[in-house]
Amino acid sequence: MDLIFEEISRQHDRSSFDCGTPPLNDYLKKFARQNNDDGISVTIVAAEASKPKTILGYYSVSSGQIEFESMPPASVKGIPKYPIPIMRIGRLATDVKARGHGIGKELLMDALHRAIEASKLLGVYAVVVDAKDETAKNFYKKYQFTELLDKPMVLFILMSTVKDALR
Repeated sequence: MDLIFEEISRQHDRSSFDCGTPPLNDYLKKFARQNNDDGISVTIVAAEASKPKTILGYYSVSSGQIEFESMPPASVKGIPKYPIPIMRIGRLATDVKARGHGIGKELLMDALHRAIEASKLLGVYAVVVDAKDETAKNFYKKYQFTELLDKPMVLFILMSTVKDALR
């Protein structure tokens, strides 16, 4: 499948998207483009090159920080005990009709490549995700994401790991 990834726009058909999780569907349909336009988050959609208006999956990212104390000691060895700058993947979803084609993995890889680009312009020590359930948590763990000490459904991957893996 030849996928394209681009920022959400009015030209994308959000109405037919269904990932099977109502809050993720609602976000895409009601808030993603507006939050994108307002600079709150950036939503990237995946579509087939031959059908660029049909959304097969999406993710939203924003900047943020997490507390130093939330990270395992080995992950913060040698850095100042300040809040840690991150890129947060707030949502990532694939349409149920497109499952089984590796789109979730492609969305995550696109987000991680963008994290590398963002880290060239501002501090990004880690990428953080909020897993909605155990299935999502296990998906991220396959890609070396680790739980925060105080929030087991929030996972992270260090930018150094991302850079090494994507070289």
